[in-house]
Amino acid sequence: MMGQKPYKPKGLTYKVNLPGGKDRLTEAILYVAEAYKDAARFGLIKLNKVIWRADFAAFAARRVPVTGRSYQRLQFGPAPVEMRPLLNELEQSGTIEIDRVEVGEGKVEQRVVAILPPHNRFFSPSDVEFLDAAIHHYWDKTGVEASDDSHDMGWRTRETGDEMPYELAFLSDQPLEDEALARFVEKAGARRWTSA
Repeated sequence: MMGQKPYKPKGLTYKVNLPGGKDRLTEAILYVAEAYKDAARFGLIKLNKVIWRADFAAFAARRVPVTGRSYQRLQFGPAPVEMRPLLNELEQSGTIEIDRVEVGEGKVEQRVVAILPPHNRFFSPSDVEFLDAAIHHYWDKTGVEASDDSHDMGWRTRETGDEMPYELAFLSDQPLEDEALARFVEKAGARRWTSA
């Protein structure tokens, strides 16, 4: 229905208020842009995926994300809700530039270039480890490959424009191991969750 707010179940974590607030996302953008300054491929899609992966992996591991910002499902994968307005603000202030780089076959990448260095004043060593792991994970991937990689179970449970709770980090595309599957089938039968 038009004008109706999307359903957001209670008890899920859509945003975590961490020291620094939105500045944590700014610092993450600068950190990732600086890390990828000499990379063959680095556009806005990859930027979004790196920060998403760091945030959700951190939440899964320790129940605290790196930036704590709200995420949404977009066509090319998860992205912070504030990303586009923040990039515009950072470009206007001269903190970053967004260069258009031809990457072949008529494709153009929008590459974020950090003009000011990241300070990392809000990040713990653990936060930086999650950012570095995400940077490494996507290093050799194109934007399309990074996008495809982010289309995991959590992304598939949402519709475009929906906010994505951090608890989606606990969903997995990996098949259950035989022992875990057997326990699940046993519990499902005992609770009459099966239709047969």
